[in-house]
Amino acid sequence: MNCQLCQKKSDAYREDKLSPDMRTQVEEHLQHCTDCAESYNLQSLAQKIINQEKAISPDPYLTTRIMARIENPGETDYRAISPLSRVLKPALIMTSMAAAMIVGVIIGDIYKPSSVRKSIPVELSLINDAAIESIDLLSNE
Repeated sequence: MNCQLCQKKSDAYREDKLSPDMRTQVEEHLQHCTDCAESYNLQSLAQKIINQEKAISPDPYLTTRIMARIENPGETDYRAISPLSRVLKPALIMTSMAAAMIVGVIIGDIYKPSSVRKSIPVELSLINDAAIESIDLLSNE
């Protein structure tokens, strides 16, 4: 049996849907081929995890709570939030954003590339680019 056929038959092998002679061929191949055996083990592990996830039961009251909120959307209890908290949350958010921007500017000013830190030689600062002749004028000479 080759690896491709074994891969195709691995699901049927795991679910016990193979004929006895095909089952023995797959078992023999899995004993001798480490790649197929590893693939089969990974598929079996994934199937076990999926089966465990299916076994988890949801909260029975979750549907009731969701349906009650859908049917009565206006009954949200805003009184549970204190007035002080309604004012402090936006103020805290704005303060933290301003602090983040200030810190960003400070950090940005700290870093200066090494080429900027060196001073420009006096000779270069005295060059007047407007007085330099055009290349066309120089090429005619």
